[in-house]
Amino acid sequence: MKKNRNCESGWWVVLLTATLAAPVLGEASAGLFNAKLKQVITSSTLKWNNLKKEAMDTYVIGAESPQGPIYLCRARHEGDMLLGQLRPEYTSCAVSGSKSYDVFEVLQNIENASLITWKPWLRFSPKPSGGILVDSSVDSVFIGRAKAESGFSHNIGRIAYDFAIGKLLTFDDKNNEITETQGEILIEVEPVSYKIEDVELDLTTEQVRSSDPEIFGERVLSNVESTAATSTAAIEYEFNYSVSWGHGHGIGIGLNTTIEMADGTIYPQIEWANPFTEKRSKFYNLERYLEPGTACNVTFRGNRTERDVQYTGKLTTYYNDHDPRSRQMRGERTEITLEVEAVYGEIYFIGNNSLVPTTTTTTTTTTTTTTTTAAPTEPTESDKNNIPIEIMQPNQPGEIDSNNLVDSNMDKAQPDKEQNIKNAIVGPLGSKPNDANMRIISLTLFIPVFALLL
Repeated sequence: MKKNRNCESGWWVVLLTATLAAPVLGEASAGLFNAKLKQVITSSTLKWNNLKKEAMDTYVIGAESPQGPIYLCRARHEGDMLLGQLRPEYTSCAVSGSKSYDVFEVLQNIENASLITWKPWLRFSPKPSGGILVDSSVDSVFIGRAKAESGFSHNIGRIAYDFAIGKLLTFDDKNNEITETQGEILIEVEPVSYKIEDVELDLTTEQVRSSDPEIFGERVLSNVESTAATSTAAIEYEFNYSVSWGHGHGIGIGLNTTIEMADGTIYPQIEWANPFTEKRSKFYNLERYLEPGTACNVTFRGNRTERDVQYTGKLTTYYNDHDPRSRQMRGERTEITLEVEAVYGEIYFIGNNSLVPTTTTTTTTTTTTTTTTAAPTEPTESDKNNIPIEIMQPNQPGEIDSNNLVDSNMDKAQPDKEQNIKNAIVGPLGSKPNDANMRIISLTLFIPVFALLL
């Protein structure tokens, strides 16, 4: 009993896992009907993807409404994939007037690279070449729409063919289901060729992978003449060259593509997404300056190298019945080539195979340091005055004796004495300065007394 319960529990886990995984839809390329081949081909630019808010500008619009654009969506209903309307609020895909699903896919035009148009359709019109299918596994159900009488600009629906006669099943803004016998069908216009120009390599992204060196040949360069000369030889080698410009987004695989670099270099025409390969043959010149009677061994080797580097350029798409369309693109180029080099050995004498001596010149540089002794500096006048007399040495420059010191002081005092003499008040001969002052005071007192007596 316990074993049976474990088995039953295991089945429940498997069933629960399958149930949770079922609503998750992945990326799928849109299918196109090819009228010549009478079969479905895959679009390289149109895909059914889960809704992502950041990619809204690349979703295909089927109609307009006052609230905003209505996008083309699809959801699985009772086992069939049905076309629907992704209306504003963009939370569910309505596949009929009464049914909508929260798990759905939106038709996306990758990088808006595809040229899509709405072509007039009648019920007796044959299945068009380039018509976009709702489900790649069913080649009789296409994306269509009819002019709306009110509300939306168009009513989106599916065009289903029963043998050679088709009908358009749709519903309006009020969820009324309608069957139309005429309308429009969505077509992807097939390009005929591409041109990528102004191509520039982004060398900061370059990645190089090389194999171990491989020896392709060995040569001997010799000089048997009587004078020194440059000995030369040419060696031929072959290798397989390959270059691929990647797949890119929104570019049809296998279409003729011309590539022109920004510097004007034009590469051979390729089929897009298919690498260009060719067998190349080149010559490599060997040369060495040799003295008479000497020789040198040379090893010629190379590495098979693979380089990956990103590039940018302007992509122009050409159509039969429409004007060309251009856009900027970025891709990755992978180049496989052969890088070669010549390794020269040491030079030797042909007669005895001994190495030619190498002359080496050695230069010795001597650095001399000169020490300069400064001459004695005579003290300044102020320094002399600051030197104590008792430490002055005899015969020393600037020597001072006591006699000179006294005379010097007397000379300094003499001008002050003369100045005092010039400023003194000189009276009459035999007079004294104080006596003159007394006379002035006596005369001043006598004048008022005399005035009173009068």
